[in-house]
Amino acid sequence: MGTIITYGLYQSRGILSGPLITITTPQNGETVFEPLIQVSGSAPRVKDLTLNGRSIFINMEGNFDERLLLLPGYNIIELTARDVGGKEARRTIELVYQPSPTPTPTASTTTNVEEERVATTSAEFTQ
Repeated sequence: MGTIITYGLYQSRGILSGPLITITTPQNGETVFEPLIQVSGSAPRVKDLTLNGRSIFINMEGNFDERLLLLPGYNIIELTARDVGGKEARRTIELVYQPSPTPTPTASTTTNVEEERVATTSAEFTQ
């Protein structure tokens, strides 16, 4: 009889301990250079999983893989899982999105375009 109770407690440990969230990518504290990232990991034995308050898909094994668009600078990503017993777990990671610098037109480039327009316009009047 004691073996059956011990076995029952062992098998119910996941339900008793509540949901568990493991984030495989991205890593906490990471600096990224692209605005679109993949957030992936696992959350076994959960009924509902949200990413920054939005429900996301979990497969039968408890794995998730979701895209997220970051804002420039500091970003906080929060995953919240709820199990069938109503227990909740949260995982938060912090990222920095640093956009790649985009080349800006120089004054000489703008001047060359303007000089070309003036030359074309002048040639039309002389003909």
